[in-house]
Amino acid sequence: MKASSLSVDFGSALPVYAQLRDQILHAIARGLLRPNDQLPTVREVAVHLRINPNTVDRAYMELEREGVLVTARSRGTFVSNGARRLDPQLRRVRLADIARRAIVEARAAGFTEPDLVKAIASVTRREK
Repeated sequence: MKASSLSVDFGSALPVYAQLRDQILHAIARGLLRPNDQLPTVREVAVHLRINPNTVDRAYMELEREGVLVTARSRGTFVSNGARRLDPQLRRVRLADIARRAIVEARAAGFTEPDLVKAIASVTRREK
């Protein structure tokens, strides 16, 4: 993954660090990032996106705490070997967090929960 493949929406209700975190998780889920793949440095991402390095660091640290990433001192940050085999409890917490953020964004954009549920069902049908 290159820093240039990451983006942020400054108008989003979702904090920038969470947007980065979600993009990394999405890349892992789709197989674009695999175990042992190196991520761009905090500095590279911060410079590319013109954001504070602490924001990138927060995204990386959360993913490291969850076991998705691992940092090797003076070598960089890598996708962990266990990134796809996360603890079932952690997976439930992550899914609840995703749902919470989707609801917040939908409400901020003027949509209702039923609107969100219909949109998810529609996207799910198209993605099959």
